[in-house]
Amino acid sequence: MKSNIVQLSFPIFFSLWIQTFLHAQDNSFDLPAIDTTYDVKVKSILCYGNSPEEILPIMSLSKDDFLALQFDILEPSPRELYYSIFHFDQYWTPNDLKPEEYLKGFQETQIYHYATSRKTLIPFVHYEFTLPSSQFLVSGNYLVCVSDISKNVLFSKRIYVSENNVLVSIKFRDPANASVYRSHQALEITVNTNKKIIANNGKELAVHIIQNGDPNSLQVKTIPNIYAGDLFYFTKTDDILFKGMKEYRHKDIRTLISTTQDILVWDAKKDNYHCWLIPDEMRTYKPYFTDYDINGKYLILNRDLPDANLQSDYIMAHFTLNSRDALPEPVYLYGAFTNWKLTPEYEMEYDPSRKAYLGQVLLKMGYYNFMYAVPDSKNKPDTSPIEGDWYETENDYNLFVYYRPFGSRYDKLVFAGEFNSNR
Repeated sequence: MKSNIVQLSFPIFFSLWIQTFLHAQDNSFDLPAIDTTYDVKVKSILCYGNSPEEILPIMSLSKDDFLALQFDILEPSPRELYYSIFHFDQYWTPNDLKPEEYLKGFQETQIYHYATSRKTLIPFVHYEFTLPSSQFLVSGNYLVCVSDISKNVLFSKRIYVSENNVLVSIKFRDPANASVYRSHQALEITVNTNKKIIANNGKELAVHIIQNGDPNSLQVKTIPNIYAGDLFYFTKTDDILFKGMKEYRHKDIRTLISTTQDILVWDAKKDNYHCWLIPDEMRTYKPYFTDYDINGKYLILNRDLPDANLQSDYIMAHFTLNSRDALPEPVYLYGAFTNWKLTPEYEMEYDPSRKAYLGQVLLKMGYYNFMYAVPDSKNKPDTSPIEGDWYETENDYNLFVYYRPFGSRYDKLVFAGEFNSNR
């Protein structure tokens, strides 16, 4: 069986690092600069600034800022772990900056803050560390890689470091196209470079838009339809369109003592808690209704005990999606807790005798947002066939403005912000 652990060495220069990484295990392996978990024992990876409810991990160079990163490893004893940070361009491809050009201090740092779980059926070790903005010399896209003492990569996590020295405004419009008027959301964006002279050539300035932190939703705009001095207008009718989706489904598994509106029954067997969740229904053609959600994220919470990080058990959560017939494409659980991917761990299995899709996932106690998705014709996640779309849905949008002046060796992230469609 092929190992699911990726091995990594940490030489000084990034170009040497990536070459070593690509051939560390075998020639077919390639490190994707995305949120990826390589060790199945690693769970509950969260990275945020002021609040765990933040959609994406963003911090600013212009102020005393920080990001906190925490995760669990399902084993009884701690081990020696390290994190390393690498810089990428706006499209998450390597650039030729050396570590000393984008970081203060060492590129590799040991993780010293950890603690073992307390009286949980499944033992785990909880790790935490912080990334201060003072550690970064330049703005842009960064990938954090966590590895063990043997240079085995456990997971990687994207973060964003911004200068925030330009101004951005956004307007949400009803689509003009009648065929998507009730299902999509249209955006109009204005970038004010604050008297910074930027060429309107489609190469120096780029605007990236991500819906609800889902990297599969990314849209990139480089040519404004109107350009006036330091103002770039991306306001062409229906040029920036996103599916409205529906409000995210939620499962509240914050307690082991009782059932909740989302829990049907609890059971403890084989040294593990099992939780059967209230079955879900297809929503494709169901009317839209407003519901509070956290737009695909999840939070580690515990109603029974005070320390959610160390006292929350891992439970086997059983999901059910009622469906009269099996769909032509496989069905997956989908959200931040799946790393926004369609992977075998989160695939549902259709049971014709129950006329339902069934799936089970090991989750830490908390509050989870998710949807059901199928692969589209390009093998990308598509929630529309099961969830449907509606233009009034509340969604968060992250906007990133990159600036690469002529002759520069990296993309500056000059703006990173979050906007809500209902505020």
